[in-house]
Amino acid sequence: MLPRNTAKVRSCGLGLGIVAMYFNVAQLLKEACGASRTYEINDFASVQQDAPLVAVSGALTMMRTDAGIWVSARLSSYLDCVCSRCLADMEQPVTVTIEEEYLPEVDVQTGARLHTPDDLSEQFYIDHAHMLDLSEAVRQYFALNAPLKPVCHPDCKGLCFTCGVDLNETRCDCDNAIRDPRWGALIQLAAAQERNYN
Repeated sequence: MLPRNTAKVRSCGLGLGIVAMYFNVAQLLKEACGASRTYEINDFASVQQDAPLVAVSGALTMMRTDAGIWVSARLSSYLDCVCSRCLADMEQPVTVTIEEEYLPEVDVQTGARLHTPDDLSEQFYIDHAHMLDLSEAVRQYFALNAPLKPVCHPDCKGLCFTCGVDLNETRCDCDNAIRDPRWGALIQLAAAQERNYN
């Protein structure tokens, strides 16, 4: 059974509301392939670009591979969204599963450079001080799992197509019935006759 520890995360403010979630993995890099660490995450991070920090919780496992460290995490937080029906501001709970391999810039034993920044431009990496920064992976995975059409609650009635009032809060007398456009001429004729009768 894997040892379970409280995550030793060094949070570092970088401006624009972004916090780096750092893990020192020097000791794990010195161990054999298959060695692992498991952490519980209870921290604050930016899960959206230029957004305030929000609580992030979950579990994280790091496993030594022949090339670096494989990170497996299941994290929960929420995204600030706008309801796609009524346009109200809302918080959308989101849970993500992260599976990524981080490659070291330098050899932990000798300090020799293993990869150049260009080599790692499209890869998550462990910096020269053997610090693994989880924050960018967290932001990317939450962005990928953001709902395309969030709703504030399943039975949200949305806005009236005609007058724009929030139908969750009030009723309106607009006729928003969806009709087959092929009957348009007959509908207009019927409406005209109804007005004449009235």
